[in-house]
Amino acid sequence: MSRIVNIRKSLPSVVYRAGAWHLMHYLTGRAGPMAATFQLTNRCNLRCVMCNIPNNPRQAVLDLGDFKKIIGELSRIGCCYASLSGGEVLTINNFFEYLREAKRHIPSVNTVTNGVLLDEAAAREFWSAGVDSVSLSLDGMERSHEFTRGLAGSFKKTVGAIENLKRYAPGIKIVVNTVISPWNIDELYELTDFVERLGVLHKFQPLNEHPVFEGQKKAYSVNRDIDIDKVRNFISHLLRKKTVANSAYFLRAIPDYFAGENRRGLFGERCLLPYFFCEFREDGLMYPCLGGKGWGHGYPVERGVENIFFSPEYREDIRRLEGCRFCQKSFSVCYIEPRVNFPVTSFLKYRVLRRFL
Repeated sequence: MSRIVNIRKSLPSVVYRAGAWHLMHYLTGRAGPMAATFQLTNRCNLRCVMCNIPNNPRQAVLDLGDFKKIIGELSRIGCCYASLSGGEVLTINNFFEYLREAKRHIPSVNTVTNGVLLDEAAAREFWSAGVDSVSLSLDGMERSHEFTRGLAGSFKKTVGAIENLKRYAPGIKIVVNTVISPWNIDELYELTDFVERLGVLHKFQPLNEHPVFEGQKKAYSVNRDIDIDKVRNFISHLLRKKTVANSAYFLRAIPDYFAGENRRGLFGERCLLPYFFCEFREDGLMYPCLGGKGWGHGYPVERGVENIFFSPEYREDIRRLEGCRFCQKSFSVCYIEPRVNFPVTSFLKYRVLRRFL
């Protein structure tokens, strides 16, 4: 598994469920999802220049009752990893009820937050809930980060959040998320050294786009025009860093993504992700791949996760998504890293054998 996912405390359970998935998938074709991500809310306390999620006019929070049913069903059909994100999860007043419910059923649970609201009390709640990992965002040093996130003082608050977790939530894996973009590329060397001094892991994601939502009033677009040579040089720098959590395969593909040249290897193969992965949005809909489905045409969770996952129409969606090639256009760490690390054939090909080629 990737260093991004913390499975140390639950390794036996994860290995057992992964083994069961391989047997069920290859022998019967009826293996359930191993991993699930939740966009619990599209509400956020920041307005990041690359993010369109808070501009969705239909602001909502996934109902806690629905979440409990989903988590219970996911556990029964073999899920071993769940990531809770938004929007900003700490804007949900009872967020830690969601987190505790997830940890009651799922071996490894991650939370994604911008860190602005993560004070001492929140850090203690994370520790009490038993969360395995927390991902926080830093997109440059102070000036660049605050331009990206749209809030003065957000840099110090996020750094403070990291210190709060280190002090009041010992044992939780802390990962800093950074988006590689045209406006921060020259500052990322300094940021990488800064994060290394903080003593936490560092994960990178190239700039990509969200869809424009129906009824949205605010204009949205991102500029991906970046100096590819600068990106290649920076990736070479990252490949020498032990604190970087991404796989080498993911990192090496970033320059080709910006150049529009990801056509080989993983990006030319049929996609198996929806066979072991699923997503849920704040509107109570389930997706085999939110990006591949264009953020639309989800399945209402009232039908039941197992019923949806093994329904003829959902299985047809999965088969169609084998060739969608969405990841060539919108390079998401949430989609690429799972494909690099799972199933075992991909892990061997892209994590093990690549070391010797």
